Amino acid sequence: MPASLRQLGLRDLAALSPEEFRQLFRDSSVKRIKHNRFIRNVCVAMGNVGTEGDLPILRSLARHPDPLIAEHAQWAESEIENRSLSPEARMK
Repeated sequence: MPASLRQLGLRDLAALSPEEFRQLFRDSSVKRIKHNRFIRNVCVAMGNVGTEGDLPILRSLARHPDPLIAEHAQWAESEIENRSLSPEARMK
């Protein structure tokens, strides 16, 4: 794994442009899934382990023109927001 990739967090990966994605993964099999599915997968990871600090990038991606990305960003945003609620508020 290239050193530059090891230093990237989920927020960094979520913000990759299609060109940055191609450049970063040019020598990797990851490029086969294409940019939109990669960003979708990053959104899923953020939904599973993300924090409130990830909400700005997810809110931006929720307005993405690709419905696959937008839908998963919205899901991730909801997951993070639900985790930040108290147990009592989650039950309502």
